[in-house]
Amino acid sequence: MRAYLGARWGSSLLAQETDDAVQEVFLRCFKPKGVLKRFDPDRPGGFRPFFFGVIRHVALSFERNRARQHDRPTADSSLLDGVNTDEEGLSTLLDRAWRQAMLKEAVEYQAERARDVGPEALRRVELLRLRFHEDLPIREIARRWNEDAARLHYEYAKARDEFRAALHDVVAFHHPGSADEVRRECARLFGNKR
Repeated sequence: MRAYLGARWGSSLLAQETDDAVQEVFLRCFKPKGVLKRFDPDRPGGFRPFFFGVIRHVALSFERNRARQHDRPTADSSLLDGVNTDEEGLSTLLDRAWRQAMLKEAVEYQAERARDVGPEALRRVELLRLRFHEDLPIREIARRWNEDAARLHYEYAKARDEFRAALHDVVAFHHPGSADEVRRECARLFGNKR
């Protein structure tokens, strides 16, 4: 929500209302007879486009209210200057923020599972961190850990499978739908990276 509103309102005077807008989105979602009651899990695209619509409607509502409050002859005509209404670009930005949130949650969920499983699973989580966050090749990690590179490649494959399983569970929670829809969303989020 903050990524979308920050990009939409940028340097406009509305930027200072981001916290209020975020709260309004939550209120509209969770109040009795709120917008979540109208969400149809069978709707194409799942929850993300629905949520984008809720955030967009709240933003438009804030913009209309702000314009109405300042619709006087002496009003500052630059009130809404800096508002970005490029919905396609904003939708892409929201998708990117959604992807990052889902991947982050999957990383945390994989680490939580690994703590329950034991040190080998935790080490695989660390292996993924070194590979993706520090961009270290497997052979360099093997050298640092004084480990056989072939064995570490095997562990790396296992770590990716564990991450995919964690991502699947996270996506299934946030994106209820058929098993095929969940798989497609996981592939989209994971980017089919090997």
